[in-house]
Amino acid sequence: MIQSKKLQNLLQFKDVDFSNICLISKTKPKSLTFGRCLYTFEYQQQRYWLKTQSLNSHPSVEAGFLNELVFYQQFLDQPNSSNCMPDFLLPFQMIPHYKKLAALEAEGSAALILSDAELLLGDCVKMSLQQIKQTFLKLLDAVDQLHQSGWIHGDLKREHFVEYENRTCLIDFEQVQKINSVQNLKNLTATPRYMAPELFHGAEKTVQTDIYALGIILYEWLSAQRLSAKNYQEWAYLHCQQLNIELPQHFLLFETYLRGMLAKQKEKRFTDIYTIKQGLLTEIV
Repeated sequence: MIQSKKLQNLLQFKDVDFSNICLISKTKPKSLTFGRCLYTFEYQQQRYWLKTQSLNSHPSVEAGFLNELVFYQQFLDQPNSSNCMPDFLLPFQMIPHYKKLAALEAEGSAALILSDAELLLGDCVKMSLQQIKQTFLKLLDAVDQLHQSGWIHGDLKREHFVEYENRTCLIDFEQVQKINSVQNLKNLTATPRYMAPELFHGAEKTVQTDIYALGIILYEWLSAQRLSAKNYQEWAYLHCQQLNIELPQHFLLFETYLRGMLAKQKEKRFTDIYTIKQGLLTEIV
């Protein structure tokens, strides 16, 4: 039997059981060159993802994967971990040595298994203001939980918000870091589309850079458009000078919040998620 009774948020797969599991590769060609492998598989009508990383293939990519494993491990190390997992985490499991798993191209490191989940942000055109507000709050709650636990995500994107059993969850913690930790700024560890202006000037990531990234996600969602730039320099110009917030008429109630999340100067931006949530709860019915 591949899976015993599942504890809350903890999967119970055994590596030897994967000999009878069909792993379907979902790895992008570029990721393969960095030693990254991503698979999906099914068991008992449930879908899961399996993520691995080859050793000694690409230092920065490998470091990101190991960073994510450390992030997950902290929750396993807590007393009574099966009963105190935060709501923003998908059910997960780490396998320390996956070289026995069948059909994997890469060996030598660990594997991370996650339950499959639906993307949270679909088409908002037919949603009511109340539905928009509730979705807005779901995203804020997930990021707030992460911040309250002492971490910055560091690479928020639209596809990193998923819904699982009526819970809004975050995924991809490769760039996660402790709040107020000292960063190594030698390598770019954020996606230019979502980078706060100060990051283009070499500043460190903070709670406010997460807030800015979330603001971009929400702005693209509500405006039904994706920001565009051809290269890093163009993204820097867009975020540092050119970005102008314009929402459709029926979503103007949310414009004040987006402007506060996307203020170019960090000093004028919202300082925490709590402030945004309180405004939404009290000012928008």
